[in-house]
Amino acid sequence: FAPLADAWSPAENVVHLIKSVSPVAKAMRLHKFLLLTLFGTSKKPSRRFIQIKEDYRRELGKGVKATGRYIPILKEMPSDFEQAQRDLLQKWDDVGNRLLVVLSEWNEDSLDKLRLPHPVLGKLTVREMIFFTLYHNLHHVNNVRKRRGQEVIAV
Repeated sequence: FAPLADAWSPAENVVHLIKSVSPVAKAMRLHKFLLLTLFGTSKKPSRRFIQIKEDYRRELGKGVKATGRYIPILKEMPSDFEQAQRDLLQKWDDVGNRLLVVLSEWNEDSLDKLRLPHPVLGKLTVREMIFFTLYHNLHHVNNVRKRRGQEVIAV
């Protein structure tokens, strides 16, 4: 929970991921016609995972940082760190499970046709948003692992 110099603490990274994944899971629960109306369809095939990763890394290289509702804010240091950790990881588990459940309800065609907005990458197909979400999660896990002197996960 304690900040690491000028970087987010592990807990802040988890809060950021919860704040980032929740809207994706929520949007994917919306009626597909509403998504079509709000964000349209893609005329191009979905980009591959590696392309989404490279596009996002390029934006990070330009100095892009989380803003607004995606910035993790921990109100205060918890008095019971172990319970706070369990609670935070339970929230993360819940969000991840909601995303998995809603993803299982989508067919392949819809994943490649319907779009969702991303604050940095623009409109992405739902498949691209899932690719981004996967990479983004691993990116933050690796940030924490590096700061703790642990081996990073190959992505």
